Amino acid sequence: MLIAVALGCAALAQPVQQGNAAQPAHRHASQVWLFFTVLILFHSCVAFFFNRAIPGNSVDTFAFQRDACKSLLQGIDPYGTTQANIYDSLRTTLFYGPGMVVNGRVRVGFQYPPLTLLWALPGYMLGDVRYSYILAVAISALFALAICPDRRGIAVVSVLLLSPLTWLVENRCCTEPLVLMMLSATLYAAVKKRWWLPIALGLFLAAKQYNFLALPLIGYFVSPFQWKQYWKLTGLSVAVGAATALPFVFWNPRGLWHDMVLFHLAQPFRPDAVSFAVPFPVMMKIGPLLLLAFVVWAVQSRRRNTAMFAAAYAIALLIFVSTSKQAFANYYFLIAEALLLSVAALPGSTMKSRSPDTAKRRVTPADAATL
Repeated sequence: MLIAVALGCAALAQPVQQGNAAQPAHRHASQVWLFFTVLILFHSCVAFFFNRAIPGNSVDTFAFQRDACKSLLQGIDPYGTTQANIYDSLRTTLFYGPGMVVNGRVRVGFQYPPLTLLWALPGYMLGDVRYSYILAVAISALFALAICPDRRGIAVVSVLLLSPLTWLVENRCCTEPLVLMMLSATLYAAVKKRWWLPIALGLFLAAKQYNFLALPLIGYFVSPFQWKQYWKLTGLSVAVGAATALPFVFWNPRGLWHDMVLFHLAQPFRPDAVSFAVPFPVMMKIGPLLLLAFVVWAVQSRRRNTAMFAAAYAIALLIFVSTSKQAFANYYFLIAEALLLSVAALPGSTMKSRSPDTAKRRVTPADAATL
């Protein structure tokens, strides 16, 4: 695999021959998208193989989403119900707090936002909810390359599609690929399709509970900054996000609030978390102060562009996660990919180059006199 990647990158890195001036840009773009197609096919095949070889029944994220999809198709509200506990007594004590498991049932329904449930539904109907997250990764890669369709974009996409962590997150049925897809769609909208931005940003905000961290950073999309434009974009985005949850709010508001908010607040401290709070418990108190300080600094930053939004969101999430009671690979996967997306969204492109005629032309004395 590594040899194939090296050969592909080497082929893309070769300078385009100047024998035919009409073909270089088109030929280079074709190489980029061909390599991207190979990456997508390779990643999808490996992901499907892992999912067949490693069933998801041993992880609660898979069981919760599978059962919630089943309930929804049967006309049963997935929020405010209970779930079968798939763990033994040791792991039950580790994963759930006192009173959360009664008679072998976890006292929580679907603990993710409604948008996650709707996205997982097609995968469930095809036989495995994890198929939806494989698709989410592929769409994320597509948006990333569309933002920056050159070697820089290919490098970003290659890390996403060839990282073992990506396959682990998909196989464990984590919901972060959906968040990543919505983030990449938001950045694409900001760069290429501005009128999509309120919709994409609203869906991004609705994809996960911790995305409230992005609310103060929406001003990065308003340049030059104006309060009127900021509140307009924020209001439209929040309205779009709220619309995804509104039917479930009317259906069972109490169950929705319990499963999405109260259950997570009541979850116990995890000693297996990849968090500074494990060796230094005081970080759970210091972390919010660090997060607040960073957000204040980020909001006052004079550099306002799409790349800075992704980078600031990633750092805010990093501070939030790395000082919390639960911090695992799926969160760091999203943080790393958000930082890579910020690289793809940086202003400028490596695609720009001089035409062959310009490159061959020498500066004449007359030209020098006009400089």
